[in-house]
Amino acid sequence: MAFAIGVVCRCDIGLASPLELLMLRQIALTAIITVAACAPAVARTIVDAAGRAVNVPDVISRVMPAGPPASVLIYVLAPEKLVSWVHAPMAEDREFLLPMVRSLPTTDRLNDDSTEVDLGSLLVTRPDIIIDVGTVNEAYVASADRIQELTGIPYVLVDGRLPRTADSLRQVGDLLGVSNRAEELARYAEHTFETLSSDLASIAPAARPLVYYGRGHDGLRPALAVRSILKFSTFSAPGTWRGSGPVAW
Repeated sequence: MAFAIGVVCRCDIGLASPLELLMLRQIALTAIITVAACAPAVARTIVDAAGRAVNVPDVISRVMPAGPPASVLIYVLAPEKLVSWVHAPMAEDREFLLPMVRSLPTTDRLNDDSTEVDLGSLLVTRPDIIIDVGTVNEAYVASADRIQELTGIPYVLVDGRLPRTADSLRQVGDLLGVSNRAEELARYAEHTFETLSSDLASIAPAARPLVYYGRGHDGLRPALAVRSILKFSTFSAPGTWRGSGPVAW
């Protein structure tokens, strides 16, 4: 397994001398030990969306997102606990964010297929836990287990499906000690879903408009057969997915 540690470059091992290789091994070992030493003290055990028993601190003050959806969830629940962004906010978006998060560092996405873990970013951000919101399957479970074992930092998987929005808000709110805020948002989500479902049910299927779901900063990239969009159609029975770009409500 390869590691990206701070400012240490991943060099061509074949060109390194024995002394350089020894130094790289020592640096890597030091980084791993340092990260493990910074891991928070365990105080309770929770069960995440994958059914994993995860030991977490009783008080959580610093949370690192594994991907963009986690960044959003942490921000709306407890912005003061967010330690980094996976994608830095665009300049024109920052004015809509709380001042405390506008200049947070950017860290690599953890929930991809890479075999590398940026230990340097973990040393800088010093998270109490890592939260990953989205798909829950064997690949993401394996990635979470690997990173947690390597760093000693609790890694919590959260179900990111739309029908689970309210439940996920409450679960993460309880985890972060912000249950009141989570309940407020969960009830809003439930009310919104119920209202939309009721409104849709009153419209004949043939009379429902087609909705174009565009991706990217300019909205010009259609969401074709994207798993998250397919799941989105299951949020309301009246909605259907026709598979050619737009979502038919």
